[in-house]
Amino acid sequence: MRTDQNILVIRFSSIGDIVLATSPLKTIRTAWPEANLTFLTLDAFSPMLEFHPDIDAMISLRRSLSLKELWEFSAYVKEKAYNRIYDLHNSLRSRIVTLKTDSPIHRIEKPRWNRFMLYQFHQNNFPDDFSTRLNYHQHLGEIWASDLGLPPTNLVVSGHEKSEAKKRLSKLKVARDYVAVVPGAAWAQKQWPVDRYADAIEKIKYGLGMDSIILGSQKDNICFEISKKSSGVNLAGKTDLRQAMAVLANAKHIIGSDTGLVHAAEALGVPVSMVLGPTSSETGGGVSLEISGNVERDLWCRPCSQNGKNPCYRSSQNCMESISVNDVIESIPGEQVF
Repeated sequence: MRTDQNILVIRFSSIGDIVLATSPLKTIRTAWPEANLTFLTLDAFSPMLEFHPDIDAMISLRRSLSLKELWEFSAYVKEKAYNRIYDLHNSLRSRIVTLKTDSPIHRIEKPRWNRFMLYQFHQNNFPDDFSTRLNYHQHLGEIWASDLGLPPTNLVVSGHEKSEAKKRLSKLKVARDYVAVVPGAAWAQKQWPVDRYADAIEKIKYGLGMDSIILGSQKDNICFEISKKSSGVNLAGKTDLRQAMAVLANAKHIIGSDTGLVHAAEALGVPVSMVLGPTSSETGGGVSLEISGNVERDLWCRPCSQNGKNPCYRSSQNCMESISVNDVIESIPGEQVF
């Protein structure tokens, strides 16, 4: 078997899915240790993969590329004559950029029918061990078998980046041991209530003796609402992706929604408490590290959608409202509520 392969791996978005794609990336690298491995993604997310040991080259595309521009880029993919292409996205964009190539393509198949049956009729046809990482691996072809196991996800933050993050937090009078809070999500239905986060931050500070750092983007209004009601240090909109990763890497624990930065924390080896509401582990969501935990309620109506965007039919969203502050605090390993 040749090991000097020229391989292209495609995953365009979003943060969480790209993080989870680093697991099959390790499997591909193990199978082809001498390969030249190129990762194709969107430019907004490519910084996350800097220093990654299994990537030799990065190609970043603008999200705004037109169909014509994607079609033209497909000529470049054909010209590169990759020995293998692993399409871990299987979207219109990924199909267009691979349309002209003659290279063998391993393309992920999404469990759309199982999702439909689960969301619409609450009939769960997913195997007990289903996960996004497993789904990726099941479409890698002959290089993976179930007895090989699933590599953990992996991201890399440099020592310099960690040091700069520590200096920044020191200037803000943040204690050495702190919890990072990532309350935002693409859809409001995936967010735990503001008051619960604020109360949790105060219990962490006065009960566990740790400060809390709130991370998110400028668009995450929930971060600013929480900061008004708590002692949390709000860095929402004040970090780029790499800086946020460095803050996560130095944290004692992470609390947050089923969202990209929480998955990134696990890839950095930091335990997380993921608050799950409309999404669930049944369809591949949730945590992947043994030291992490899902905080959720077993309700008949969960999950109700793949990404949590569907509005709840109730006037109160029980899947989130029924999760108490103590539920989250007690999920921090080795900690107790004072």
